[in-house]
Amino acid sequence: MVAQAQNTFLHRDEAQNSENLSYPWWQDSVLHVSGDHDYYPHEFINDSGEPDGFTVDIVKEVADIMKLNVVIHLKPWSEARANIENGKIDIITGMFKSAERDRKVDFSIPHFNSSFSVFARNDSEINSIKDLDDKIILVQEGDLAHDYALKNSVGKEIITYPNLGDLLVHLSEGVGDCAIHGRLQGVHFLANSDIENVHDVGFSVVQHQYCMAVTEGNHELLAILNEGLSIIKTNGTYDKIYEKWFGVYEEQSFSWRDALSYFLIIILPLLAIVLASLVWSYMLKKQIIKKTKDLNLELQKRREIQSELERSQVQLTQQNIQLREKNEQIVLINKNLIKAKAKAEENDNLKTAFLANMSHEIRTPMNSIIGFCELLEFDEDETQKKTYSGIISQSAQRLLHLLNDIMDISKIESGQIGIIKKQTNLQPMLNELKTHYQLQARIKGLDFLFVSDALHEPLWINTDEKRISQVLTNYLSNALKHTTSGVIEMGYKVQDRRVRFWVKDTGSGIPADELDHVFERFYQGKNNRSGGTGLGLAISKRIAEHMDCEIGADSFQGKGSTFWFSHPFDFEEVN
Repeated sequence: MVAQAQNTFLHRDEAQNSENLSYPWWQDSVLHVSGDHDYYPHEFINDSGEPDGFTVDIVKEVADIMKLNVVIHLKPWSEARANIENGKIDIITGMFKSAERDRKVDFSIPHFNSSFSVFARNDSEINSIKDLDDKIILVQEGDLAHDYALKNSVGKEIITYPNLGDLLVHLSEGVGDCAIHGRLQGVHFLANSDIENVHDVGFSVVQHQYCMAVTEGNHELLAILNEGLSIIKTNGTYDKIYEKWFGVYEEQSFSWRDALSYFLIIILPLLAIVLASLVWSYMLKKQIIKKTKDLNLELQKRREIQSELERSQVQLTQQNIQLREKNEQIVLINKNLIKAKAKAEENDNLKTAFLANMSHEIRTPMNSIIGFCELLEFDEDETQKKTYSGIISQSAQRLLHLLNDIMDISKIESGQIGIIKKQTNLQPMLNELKTHYQLQARIKGLDFLFVSDALHEPLWINTDEKRISQVLTNYLSNALKHTTSGVIEMGYKVQDRRVRFWVKDTGSGIPADELDHVFERFYQGKNNRSGGTGLGLAISKRIAEHMDCEIGADSFQGKGSTFWFSHPFDFEEVN
């Protein structure tokens, strides 16, 4: 079967040139996949005798998305590695990338980063890599730690075992001085065994990227796997798989050197966001205390009025009119009390939702920043460093964007939002948005259309260009976030002395009972699963109001949404 699958790959060009072939050639191929049978939680044989683990789930999701027919058989690692290097299988679920291995197989984009640690008995005096020079080292045969120890001449002797459990058990029984293995796998094995005299020394000897691998030269299969990995990382599937297997094992660490290097661009914005969150929370608490005090005063007043009514009932019948008036006052006060109480509860719920959303929004880019900062420390590839630096910069920009949203909503609430209008050509700004979101849409597999008014191009109006861009960016970001297939359209049209801007998508749409609430601050919607602070549309509405703009949204559930705003056209075209 493997030979048949490989033959399909060798003749795929002929299959693609066939006029009768109307579907991808690889859908008829059986791809044989292997990996380590005992490397929890990446890949292992579960209690039911089935392949399981993080990388197994990744391969299954990629195969499902890319329509690949895969058969997974997990083997001892040395056998699995030999099979991929000899071309006896097509794909290996997970393999640490190194220069030596890259000459024998082709690696996909990484789907995990892992560190290798030293494990020693409790009475050991090993504290650093230098202490290993005269020691007997235990490693798993064919593992990255094995390659590392051989290449760097670590220790005076190396003993290999086929499985992780074997080397840790023998280490606990007095064989050798220490073992080198993946930290996560070693810690998990010790936690689920009876071994009590072995521990993780606490320093990493090597850190590498964990990738899928294909037979050397099989570039087309590699491209298919890379595309599938990119898709599941974009649509959120990868995050769910990662949380399933590593959510309880994640360990965040950051060296003082990293802290000193990136303090200004990372920690300060984070502290500013936290401070802003605390200030916002404090303001909400003050409002709740004030509302509660007002409620108590109103309740006291109500009791006084009721007492007065009771006394009035025993008085002259001529006071009936006055009694009726006071009853009406009680009804009105009661309604006001209910409204005030509901408003106070709403403010408390808004605060809770805001803090929860902010925690999620901050944690996601911070995890990315911390992870890639660690990679910068260990990875010597300058091209990779530039990539990591770019991702760090993007995450920092995202944190800064969150801070700007919080500051904007604070300024709006206090009436201090600044609108600076001037005679402006909006065409460069619109072109810049079009270029950026065309690329983002293409990455997600969407089409992007830009519709302009030919009679008013370039578009000159008296406005605040920054605020116009801010509203359109909020619209476009939401459209990209909620659209999984189809088209995103941005455009403008001049009519009746107004410029109507719009962003239209073919996403899931908004239920009719939620449409009137989408511009409220912190509003997320019942079925929203994409996260966010819930501030973008609220800020957009307040900006529009300050610029004499009309703003709104039209949507049909299951057919998409259109968000728009209409700006006064109070400036003639400049020749």
